[in-house]
Amino acid sequence: MARLRRRFADRIEALDQTAWNTPSWCAGWRVRDVLAHLVSGAEATPLSMTRDILRGGLRPDRAVSEPAKRLSHVPVPELADRLRMAAEGGFRPPGFPAAMGLGDVLVHCADALRPIGLDVDAPPADAAPVLEAYWRRGRMVVHSAPQEGRCLVATDLDWTKGSGPEVRGKAMDLMLLVANRLQVLPCLEGPGLDGL
Repeated sequence: MARLRRRFADRIEALDQTAWNTPSWCAGWRVRDVLAHLVSGAEATPLSMTRDILRGGLRPDRAVSEPAKRLSHVPVPELADRLRMAAEGGFRPPGFPAAMGLGDVLVHCADALRPIGLDVDAPPADAAPVLEAYWRRGRMVVHSAPQEGRCLVATDLDWTKGSGPEVRGKAMDLMLLVANRLQVLPCLEGPGLDGL
């Protein structure tokens, strides 16, 4: 995860203002806001996370978005430096699988990079544990389960899950589908796409 955070910081910092202000795949967030979110996650402590949950009125979505909004005024190069410095950090609540934290980084990297014509610099095997974790517990993070009633088949590694009409694609694209990023549908194929 630290490697991904550092690589993402380098790539975003090398872009220009136009790219930084491009809308990401997260509704209402620009590319720079996604970077801010990853910084707040990497810098999180038990105390800061508790404070954010309370400030957000015990609503997880607000507890995640508000810290990123507070960093919206910070220049992108400074945010990139902070992400590199905190790359090894972050607090994981008890019972929260490590793969969910990895998924947060992978999914948000794609949220920021794909709208500007780039992609996540990670091997397919990085997506496999996230696929497993999101399959079981993704609804608690993304509040949806587009994979229900479908069989997902990775075409770039040995991973298949579910039953029903098939949806085939790269592991990273399947991970984005399970994370409810329907922008990824053009990258997938199979009869299971009907109704999505």
